Amino acid sequence: MISKLLNREESLSETPREGDLYKELTIFGQTFRILYGYYEDFEREGKYNDPMPVYPDLASAPVYADDGKLIVTAIQDVCIHYKGQDNAEGDGCSDCVHYEHHEDLFGVCNCISRKLSPSERSDVQQE
Repeated sequence: MISKLLNREESLSETPREGDLYKELTIFGQTFRILYGYYEDFEREGKYNDPMPVYPDLASAPVYADDGKLIVTAIQDVCIHYKGQDNAEGDGCSDCVHYEHHEDLFGVCNCISRKLSPSERSDVQQE
């Protein structure tokens, strides 16, 4: 499903294996390695459940751009600052007015509440 969203054609004769590299992206000064795998253990079960590109869980392990904006994926669960059209529940960050799409399924959150201040940015850089 994700590969269709990305308009990525894959060879039918060559099925990726779990752990294979899907792609490596450098976005906002951060490098992300997207590997084939599964989000949940139960997804491994079944004859036709091939590994899929697994994007990082940026909700659990936040990563920030150099300007202090939070890097997010379009498919990650929404946060408490989610603001969609007509206050409907969103399926992911891509439905939020704060989401700014950049490359692949990555974007940034433009919510002021989620942005690091300059002092917080220097603290993160020192870690």
